[in-house]
Formats: sequence, C-alpha cells, structure tokens
Amino acid sequence: MTNPQPKCYINEVFFENDCRKRKNSLRSLFEAVLYLLVTGCQWRMLPHDYPKWQLVYYYFRKWSKEGRIEHLLNKLVRKVRKKRNQSESPSVGALDAQSVKWGNRKSDNGFDANKKVKGIKRNIVVDRNGFILARTVCSASVHDSHQAHPLCNAADREWERLEKVLGYRGEIAKDIEKDFAISLEVSNTPNGTKGFIPKPLRWVVERTFSWLDWFRRLSRNYEESTEVAEEMIDLAAIKILLNQI
Repeated sequence: MTNPQPKCYINEVFFENDCRKRKNSLRSLFEAVLYLLVTGCQWRMLPHDYPKWQLVYYYFRKWSKEGRIEHLLNKLVRKVRKKRNQSESPSVGALDAQSVKWGNRKSDNGFDANKKVKGIKRNIVVDRNGFILARTVCSASVHDSHQAHPLCNAADREWERLEKVLGYRGEIAKDIEKDFAISLEVSNTPNGTKGFIPKPLRWVVERTFSWLDWFRRLSRNYEESTEVAEEMIDLAAIKILLNQI
C-alpha cells in the first residue's frame, strides 16, 4: 500500500482496539500479504524487510477465519460506489466462472472437459463496475451452474438491494428466485445483430477476471485449500479498490 491510500479503512477493520506494543506493526503484516499476492512468491520467500513469514501467515489465517478480509472488501465496495454517486448496494449483478490451471499438487484439482483445464474454478458475482460482490472456489470439474446457488446466497446476505443477476438459465434459476427473491436471467444478444457484440454487463465479469490476472499469485492455483484461494481473490479485489479511493 502507498501512503496516499486511506489508512482508516484498514485500521478500522484489522487493527481496531489494538493497544498492544508490538515489535511488528499490523500494517506491515498486511502489506507483506499484499506483496505475496502481487509477486506470487512463496510464504518462505518473503523479503527480510517484512516480519517473519510464520507471523505473516498466522495473521493472514487469523483475519481470514474472523471474516475481516471479506468485511473489508464489502466496506470498500460500498465506499467506492458511493464515491461514484451510486447506491451503496447494487440492484443488478452478473456472475460467471473462470477455470484456472493447478500449480499445487496438494490442491483440489479437477478437470474442466469443456475448457480442457485441470485445476480449480473461480466463480464470482460482480456489480456493473466489476467490483466483486461474492465469490466461491471449487474443483474445475464442477459445472458452472452448480455454484450459482451458493453465490447468490452469499450475495443476498450482504447486498440488500440485489434483485437481478445475469448468469445462467434452467431449473437453477427457479430455485434461486424461490429461495432468495433474486431473478437469475441470461443476457441475450439483440435480435438481428451480426458478428461479435459484447453483452451488456456480462463483459464486465470478464474484465474482472483480467484484473485478477494482474496478480501473479492468482495466475495459477497455488493454494492447498479452497478457503485460502477465496481469500486471495478478496485481497486482490481489496488492492484494486484501494487504488480507486
């Protein structure tokens, strides 16, 4: 993080009520995690300028289990949307999936027969800006539509105005509308059009996936658990949002 980036959001979520005298500041621990995310280095290869990697990893897992990383992401999404004169909670979203090659033999590796990729599948819901509202990570062998229900469940809990999500069709759309009062629809190309035309809002999801490719840690799946893989997506989204405040 650079100095102009606001410290208040990081402090409020991660370091609230922290009055202890510390050898290593919590800010330096958070910056070490971001360094690993951007460069793609191993935990043990963190530079000596940062605290010991064991301590960095401990706090990363601690923040993950306490839900602080996800909470910070949601807080920043609301802040940036408000800065753009938009309502804090979106009413329309879009979901899609991305198959990612495996980079760790111990991780949950499936095979996506459609895209011919062995690894995991990232599933995200974004607003019209491309900001991540919800995410899940599963084996690449899982069909895209099977993750629509948990995605909409997570999005419905956090975003009170969300009414419509552009994604898949079929029985899953009926189940989602019944359980969460969210309309799952397909963004169709206007009749009579020829050639490639980006579908409204759907192309924004692909742009978000391209943003995630900026981070070397996300170029492949290097995480052993899907929970850590999900937290890495959240951290990447946080880094993107911090640059827009």
